[in-house]
Amino acid sequence: MNTLECFIDTFVSRRDDFALQRSDGGYVRVGRPLVERDVRAHLAGVHTIGSYVIDEHGNCRYAVFDADSDDGLDRLHAVQCQLQVAGMVSYLEQSRRGGHLWVYLAESIRASQLRAWLLPSCPAGIEFYPKQDEGTGYGSLIRVPLGVHRLSGKRYPFVTWEPTGAVPVARSVDATLAWLASIERVAPRQDTPPTHTKEKSLSFGSLRTHFASSGTIRAWCAAQDPYVVIGHYVALNSRGQGCCPFGWHHAGGHDSHDSFKVYHPGVPGGWCWYCYVWQQGGSVFDFLRYYHNLDARSLWRQLREGVMR
Repeated sequence: MNTLECFIDTFVSRRDDFALQRSDGGYVRVGRPLVERDVRAHLAGVHTIGSYVIDEHGNCRYAVFDADSDDGLDRLHAVQCQLQVAGMVSYLEQSRRGGHLWVYLAESIRASQLRAWLLPSCPAGIEFYPKQDEGTGYGSLIRVPLGVHRLSGKRYPFVTWEPTGAVPVARSVDATLAWLASIERVAPRQDTPPTHTKEKSLSFGSLRTHFASSGTIRAWCAAQDPYVVIGHYVALNSRGQGCCPFGWHHAGGHDSHDSFKVYHPGVPGGWCWYCYVWQQGGSVFDFLRYYHNLDARSLWRQLREGVMR
């Protein structure tokens, strides 16, 4: 596969139709299949393509987090870090008013499955694509990367995050196309987290049965269901989101925006929660340590003795 074919395979979902960006930044549907010359013109800056995220079969090959704000790249970098903790690679692209965070899939999946899987990872104030499930028409489109934005007249690069801020991955279109050939794609997960509420009961004494075979904090964490343990303290919705219980990191001493997220850890016993305001996360053990204001040794002793309530 050459670089142009790789680019098309990565970013063009629906092949039987596409859109062109107008000078005011909006889009108009073309009404015919996309062909290679359209993509070559896009990369040459002649016109700018918008691709419908959901293809003609109701499937998606990528997801995009879109932050249109001055601090958009910073916010998306925080999301990127949390996806990385969960074992998912993603890629930052600068945009006119912020940025896009792309998650490329190893195989296409239904739009509804993709939304059930990754939409819970999207913080308030950031848009998530696909915005619709399959079967609801064409759905939303997104500007295909590396084209010239018709309103600003600029190209916007993919970037990596350095201590000094965002740095372009390459200095030319051709170099970026070569870089795109090496991107990693995420294997889709098609299950969704169960709904857990604060009313679920939890007996720490019963968790002592895991110690005989584990013996370490990491192994103990791996034996727990984070939705159950943390759901004992935080009212979580069906997407694993709720108000952060660590109010001292929020304005007015409490969180009122569902800034707290629980997710399946990328590795057994690893990070499984994150607060987007605090920009802090950790394991089940870390959550209990913060919540009960205990040092690690004291918490571990109480868990082992079954005296934690």
